[in-house]
Amino acid sequence: MDNATQDAIDELNDPFGGAEEEEESAVVIPEERALFRIPSGKYKGAVLPKMVGIKPSYYDKVIALKEEIEQDPDFKRHASSIALTYAELRREAEAKAAELSDIKLRLAAAMLLMLEQYEVEGTTGLTLKNGDKIRWQPEPHLVVTDKETFRQWCLKNGLEREMVLPWGKANKMAKEMLLAGQPESEGAELFMRPKVVFEKGDKVKK
Repeated sequence: MDNATQDAIDELNDPFGGAEEEEESAVVIPEERALFRIPSGKYKGAVLPKMVGIKPSYYDKVIALKEEIEQDPDFKRHASSIALTYAELRREAEAKAAELSDIKLRLAAAMLLMLEQYEVEGTTGLTLKNGDKIRWQPEPHLVVTDKETFRQWCLKNGLEREMVLPWGKANKMAKEMLLAGQPESEGAELFMRPKVVFEKGDKVKK
């Protein structure tokens, strides 16, 4: 399994993840602040408020579908029945993730070939017989080649308030601080967000 496919499948474990990396207002935090004690595992005993890391617009769609499913007369409110539905959907999603990964790979290769030939033929776009239009345009794209020099430049230009740790690193540090019994960093708060771990029953053992 290639990395792109694995990344796509990993996202299925945490479909509500990713929103934290954007604005705080893009994350739904329940108003009731219900606390949850983690019962086992690496963070056993930690008491954290529940949250849903998801954009409000998408959250509304999820809740609407959830309520629609609950109103279905054939819906069975049993963990085993709901888990079976999840497993079936998960298998379907993993199959499509692998298919999409392959398509993206072929699409990238075709894009490079197309751009090279556009330059050879001196064109920036074409219209196909079916009406599809495909063009390309050069866009400036920043790459930080020296992080320290760039950081100093930001400080000199009054951008210190815009400089924050990448969410991934900040989250990792917060987890390590939790394990060490240290208080949360100022201006941030840890929440409990569920993450599903799915293992196929027909997994081939090596």
